[in-house]
Amino acid sequence: MIYLCLIFMVFLIFFIYKNLSSRSVFFLCTLTMGWILAYISFTLYLSKFNYYYNVVNQFIDLGPGTWSRLVLGNFDTHTLIRLFNLGIILFYFSFLSFSISFTSSLRINPNLRSFYFALAVLGMMQFLYYEPGINLYLQDVSFGTEKLTKIYKQYISTGDIVFQSINYAHLLLGLALFTYYYIRYYKLRSIRNHTFYTLISLLPITFLHLFIFYWAPSNFVRTTFSESFVNYQQPPINLFLIEYRFFPLIAISAIGIMIYNIYKYKANEARYSNINVITKKKIDTASLGIRAFTHAIKNHLLAIRSETEYLHEKLAHDEDALYSLKLITDSCEQAFHSINQANEKLRQITLNIKAVPLLDPIEKAIQRFPSNLSNIEFQYKKPDSTIVVYMDETQINEAVYNILKNSIEALGSTGGRISVHLNQVDQWGTITIRDNGPGIDAEDVEEVFTPFFSTKPSITNWGIGLSFCHKVITGHGGKIDVTSELGKYTQFDILLPLVKRV
Repeated sequence: MIYLCLIFMVFLIFFIYKNLSSRSVFFLCTLTMGWILAYISFTLYLSKFNYYYNVVNQFIDLGPGTWSRLVLGNFDTHTLIRLFNLGIILFYFSFLSFSISFTSSLRINPNLRSFYFALAVLGMMQFLYYEPGINLYLQDVSFGTEKLTKIYKQYISTGDIVFQSINYAHLLLGLALFTYYYIRYYKLRSIRNHTFYTLISLLPITFLHLFIFYWAPSNFVRTTFSESFVNYQQPPINLFLIEYRFFPLIAISAIGIMIYNIYKYKANEARYSNINVITKKKIDTASLGIRAFTHAIKNHLLAIRSETEYLHEKLAHDEDALYSLKLITDSCEQAFHSINQANEKLRQITLNIKAVPLLDPIEKAIQRFPSNLSNIEFQYKKPDSTIVVYMDETQINEAVYNILKNSIEALGSTGGRISVHLNQVDQWGTITIRDNGPGIDAEDVEEVFTPFFSTKPSITNWGIGLSFCHKVITGHGGKIDVTSELGKYTQFDILLPLVKRV
């Protein structure tokens, strides 16, 4: 059963690989390798105590032949102890480091490097503290002297408490970072889901580790009267035999949780990808339809306009007729404008991408609206530091303008509040636009990016603006998401790739 756990822990690396930075992948790999190293070296160490077979086999599930070969194997015990301690320490170090790298941005902070270095030094100190050679030397020095023996025992007792507390603090701090990150970015659905499923998928590994190695690392060597013979301590595995009988059930449950959360995360990612693919097809189809529509209708509009101009000359002295002819001409021009605008927004977009501060196109988009919108309250929150992303500033400006325009139109004459918030999350620069308008029906939320779909009954509105936004954002390699609750709010989240700075 334990082998299945190992397989799924290795699979977990590939599950998260495409969604994390290289630092996170590195620490996730070292976390998994630390656990596997501890497990293998612990199994080999237990083979030194042959009578452990009936107990150990309940959760290691080794056959008698395999166990006999391990018992007869000439493994260096000190090396096994060192590898076991290294695996345990590496697990705790990597868990906290993975949590830090997951919840930090791609911008490499010198203080963060210092923190990783401090954790590594702390791990090295712990490794040396449990080093068999050092402990045997200290025991030999203190042997025969009551005072030194008492000091050594106090040294061992205090060190065990200190390092055990540090190791548990690694886990608690790592879990706290994930929880804080989840709460802080709860409103960003893609970030929230990514954090949730990553955390839940890591919990089974942590539980299995604590279930088996809650007491580790430990000092396994004791000096004797003979320098050529060392007493090797038996781990406290026999104190909880009843729990180990339930280990297969616990392992199955842990694997089930991992599979379920992997499935849920992948299902959400696939759903988001499918929505993007379908929306892109709809936009491409609509673009083709617009071109066909333009070709078919423009000739009729030109004919109407030509006849209108002819009648304008013939009825130059009839004011009523001229007024009606002007309305016809204006309608033709408006039709030309709408057709050209729709065709422009759905055509193939050419992006001129470069590194640009995120706030530049946002502020320009806000400034395009008249200052006399007295019934609209704009809340614009600037970031604490400059966020630089890869973008086509003109296209992003237009996309943000379209979303803001939609929010203003949704608020209508009653007015309301529109908030614009810029932030930096992992490898993304984020733009959150939220209004407290009437919201969108749940069944319509996934359709808002579909061409010609609109919740606004307007003869001048073609429902093209949000399709254009989707095309622009995804063209940047970014993400755009919408959440809404009827009668309360509508929120658009835009994620654009950050410029990686070192």
